[in-house]
Amino acid sequence: MTQMRTQTPGYWASDKFNISAEDIEEIYNFLISVEEPQSIESLVRVVIESRVNEEIKEMQRRLKGRTIYQPQKSYELGEEVVFPNLQFSQGKVTGIRDAENPQFGTFKAVEITFDDRNVREYAAALEIDHPLNTANGSSLTQGESFDLDELIANYTPAVKPVLAATLDENEEFICLGDQWFVQALLADINIGHLHLSEAVLEVSGGGPLPPEEMLVHMEMDKSISQAVQTFSLNYNLLKDERFDEVAPPGRVAWFLQRMEPQAVKDVPDPLVYEPMSFDRALLGLQLLQMEREIDDEWSDLASAGMVQPVRMTLTFPHRTSGTLPLSSRIKPLFPLGSSQRQLVTLIDDQSGQEIPAWVVAEGRYIYGLESWFAENNVPVGAYINLVPTGEVGRVMIGLERRRRERKEYVRLGYVEDGRLRFESKKRGIGCDYDDLMIVGTDAVAAVEVIAKQSHRKSLVALIADIMPDLGRDGAQNAVHAKTIYSAVNMLRRVPPGVVFADLVRNPAFVSVGDQYWQFEAKKWSG
Repeated sequence: MTQMRTQTPGYWASDKFNISAEDIEEIYNFLISVEEPQSIESLVRVVIESRVNEEIKEMQRRLKGRTIYQPQKSYELGEEVVFPNLQFSQGKVTGIRDAENPQFGTFKAVEITFDDRNVREYAAALEIDHPLNTANGSSLTQGESFDLDELIANYTPAVKPVLAATLDENEEFICLGDQWFVQALLADINIGHLHLSEAVLEVSGGGPLPPEEMLVHMEMDKSISQAVQTFSLNYNLLKDERFDEVAPPGRVAWFLQRMEPQAVKDVPDPLVYEPMSFDRALLGLQLLQMEREIDDEWSDLASAGMVQPVRMTLTFPHRTSGTLPLSSRIKPLFPLGSSQRQLVTLIDDQSGQEIPAWVVAEGRYIYGLESWFAENNVPVGAYINLVPTGEVGRVMIGLERRRRERKEYVRLGYVEDGRLRFESKKRGIGCDYDDLMIVGTDAVAAVEVIAKQSHRKSLVALIADIMPDLGRDGAQNAVHAKTIYSAVNMLRRVPPGVVFADLVRNPAFVSVGDQYWQFEAKKWSG
């Protein structure tokens, strides 16, 4: 059967496939002609369609003045014949003889001498049904034997990353989001336009504003399309450090960087993690499972990938900072665009209140929940539910609320002689929580002071310091590993794996089963 090379997976999906100078020229001319930014998918279509058309033209050139071989035809000496099923190899009829076959009867055998001097015989004047009598290549040259749209749909996934990488290396092309354009067609955006953009955002409280609303205040050349004006403004704002692009993927909105909350520009102290190495081989299956259950943003767990509801447990650093972790299970709810900062909306699942919140990818947190925590009396250890709405950048948030608040004993930290101590006291709690993780304090300022001083001690010394108080009310004075992790994070931001590794390798910490641990002072040498 005849098939063009551009119809085969091996042509597009091969490691040898690359974007040629001719492809780049086709794309450049296409963008010049449409005069508007285009998606990478549109540019892939240009490449595939151009290559298919070029192959059709090449086939037409090869077929011109020549006969297409079909077994049903008769041929004359000296006649030039083309074989589409042999990659359009060409030959000349150099011999004809009578032939007979019991199955097919009498026919002619023609001798073909190919351009490469090879000689082969083929049947002619053969009156039987044969695929080559119909699939002979002539329909291909008319573009009738395949669906171009289907071809493009099939091979766009293979061509897209190769084309994007090639365009990215070419200074003539610019990419913003998923749109591509050429430098030569950008609208003129000068320093005056950028100063005006800053003023417009300042009047709007810093933002966010889409570029279209900012362009209203600028005197742009009306002969330039709105799409090009918008693309050009976005391109210039992106290069100016005064502006942050903060919209979720699929949209564009700008914010004045100097008017962003301080906790967005600088990571809050309780969330600052100074990476610590540890031997993961020390952690058994149960501790590894607990690490995944906690889902600390600094555990570097593989992202869940799927967008689905998440039930998380609030830790002390995030409760104090008014933040949520951008952890492996939460990340898919907040897909990032080109910006490392993103302004999203959290919606209270009970009241419908909309809470502006900032996704700060560098610090792995979501800021803006301080008031919501306070209004709902959210304790450390509370279960918080995050549910996708189906709209990017909008997520439902809620607690597992109780009908009425109940007084319960919880661990509260206090400072004595420059050390963090714990005692159990009754507190009113209006939501469900993980009783292994709940810790708190009425002495926030004092805890902040000793937290800053705690860096003088090793992590293992901090664990040894707080374990006796934590285990005072437990059986055998034992403390659960999750409780130790939660309490240590009042003083120093560390993921659970680091804490668990110290518990395992230091002889002063003794496992008594079910991930409860005792501190044996006589074995402590710190």
